[in-house]
Amino acid sequence: MGKKTRKKIMAGILCLIILLLTGCSGKKEESDTRSSLQSGEQTEEAAGENTEQTEDVTGEDGSRSNEKELRQAAAPQFIPNGIRSVSLKKDGQEFLHISKEPAEYKMSFDYWEILNPYDENATMDTEVMFEMFEELCSLRFTETVTTEEGMDTGIQDSDMGITVEYVDTTDDSQAKSVNSADTRAEIILGKEDGNGGRYAVTSNNKDEVFVLPEETLRMIYARKPFDYILKIPVLISADTVEAVELSADGEKYEIGLDTAKDSYRFGKKKVKKEEFAALYQALSEIKLVSEMEQEENGGKEDPRLSVIYRRNTGDAPDVRVSYYFYDAEFDSVEIDGKERFLVRKEEVETVIEQIKKVF
Repeated sequence: MGKKTRKKIMAGILCLIILLLTGCSGKKEESDTRSSLQSGEQTEEAAGENTEQTEDVTGEDGSRSNEKELRQAAAPQFIPNGIRSVSLKKDGQEFLHISKEPAEYKMSFDYWEILNPYDENATMDTEVMFEMFEELCSLRFTETVTTEEGMDTGIQDSDMGITVEYVDTTDDSQAKSVNSADTRAEIILGKEDGNGGRYAVTSNNKDEVFVLPEETLRMIYARKPFDYILKIPVLISADTVEAVELSADGEKYEIGLDTAKDSYRFGKKKVKKEEFAALYQALSEIKLVSEMEQEENGGKEDPRLSVIYRRNTGDAPDVRVSYYFYDAEFDSVEIDGKERFLVRKEEVETVIEQIKKVF
């Protein structure tokens, strides 16, 4: 996907965040943006009408699993819109866990989360996610291969694998109508077979060996977690916010809002919807450039800019985003106490100046 297309999608998302048409270039572009986000109706309709959720259980290793017992697949077959969770493991460690986590306070395309290594505040790039889903669905478990006795396929000592939780159907409409997975496939990957493939079994039937295309597996494993997220700090719908508390260069400010009543204020001053929209959107337009290479500094000074989103509904958590000095070119971003990403210093400075100007 080109830079222009990506920018268009991000601009459309920011317009959807505030649920206003102000700042968007008309209904046609909004429609085009929704179409891009849906990726063939995947992101919007994959949510379905069924909002049933299964309680999560957190293990000692920090991983989460559904309390509901899922069927274990011996020869899995799934489609992109049927996938509800994907976990990738290499070198014995899970390095990516994508999961569909619906909530009433979220927009439907924001249901997807990267539980590992990030959390719900990281905004999924569903275009990239569905590219990976398509690659997963191209893997076939229909024909087994015969292995000679004593052959080392690498299965027994494998430290690499894929776990997919999905709705067990190849009917797209049926997949979209069901929110929770009913089937789980744990794919154990072994050694390369020397002919462009890699040996694999499912945990439910280790006696049947498959060979999966190594080229496809490389594409699945090549992406880093950072590749799967939109490069914005947080995605917060204004409909779920009652106030935004700001701290910029040591000065404190507050935005008050009630989108249902079309009421907005900067401090005690009432402002037009367009003025609110411009500042609210600017707060989300500071772009993430990269992950931090060095560990966060626990002794850092006060943030240059701090934004706290106070929510108006009990099931939606408050979110704090803080920007700290990092070096001459970049500032770091701390989201709810976790400092992971870098942004360009001049973008932070631009937003600070915008805040001072309107208050």
